[in-house]
Amino acid sequence: MNGCQAGRSVNFAAMRLLEADGRMTDPARQLLSAVARVSEALLRDVRILPRDRNWLRFPWYRGSKGGGAFVMGDRIYLHRSLLEDRRSHDLLDLLAHEVGHLAHAERFDPTTAVGRARFVLWAAGHYLRSALTHGRHAYQLARIEQEAERGRWVLRELIKTVGIPTLTQVMNDPERMRSFLADHAARISDLHQRYPGWPVAQR
Repeated sequence: MNGCQAGRSVNFAAMRLLEADGRMTDPARQLLSAVARVSEALLRDVRILPRDRNWLRFPWYRGSKGGGAFVMGDRIYLHRSLLEDRRSHDLLDLLAHEVGHLAHAERFDPTTAVGRARFVLWAAGHYLRSALTHGRHAYQLARIEQEAERGRWVLRELIKTVGIPTLTQVMNDPERMRSFLADHAARISDLHQRYPGWPVAQR
């Protein structure tokens, strides 16, 4: 969440992940729901917005460093560069982690300013407690980050099996995505069971 950076760009055809208003496309919701175990209903009203749409302009990562994302209630703010077509795979990779935080935010009425503020304070408390326990690895080893990272790990492992070109082919068609997920349901379930947590060595 708070400062989760995107990975490197890859040179494959762009995938359409967002509608014009910042909401996720139907295929994107289906995929992210499966890999992150977040309900499609929760994903339906979430908006993905550039960071200049929040008054803190958060997250503060530079575009040259890949950008980053920040969950605030029912909104995910990120560096504008991640909305470019050439970064669609980076965006999908990042969202697979970020949507995991939506379940955390849901308990605080994420559609209101007060609810969003309460969630940010609650999350900050988690990072503070983690800092006291884990020191310089506090962010990554915070419980809420370990939980959210499951979605990205499952997505990356699934891509190793099917390949990005195959995934790209189904990203623009809700019915094809539904069939794809049904065909790979056992694999996705197995990956969830084998999620090893987020090793510190990866950062």
